[in-house]
Amino acid sequence: MQIRAGERLRLTMSGAGCRAVVSLNTFAVTEPAIEGLAPSEDGFTYHVTSWLRPGQNILTVVLIGSITETPFRLVAECAGRSLLMLDEAEFLPTTTPWRLWTTTIEALPDDLAVVRGAG
Repeated sequence: MQIRAGERLRLTMSGAGCRAVVSLNTFAVTEPAIEGLAPSEDGFTYHVTSWLRPGQNILTVVLIGSITETPFRLVAECAGRSLLMLDEAEFLPTTTPWRLWTTTIEALPDDLAVVRGAG
């Protein structure tokens, strides 16, 4: 996934409850998924553009526990277009008590975006 300088990145999540930890680079987007803590709010959006650094950025999702009635969903949007949709309901079944998912977001400076877009 790529984002050009000046574009805003927005993450919208639902079904997080108290079992999802989402982070961008080293910044936690959700509350820690630790048993006993009150659930984080659901159906929320974060503008995370300020957390991006030039080059490679890592978006990480850790889901703890089994799928609940409301599966976790994350949508990454930039400039009115959906870049990514992560839907827990589409994951393969697993016997582990957690799931880890990561992706890379490349933040391109203006001059590099023009060169790559010419492709």
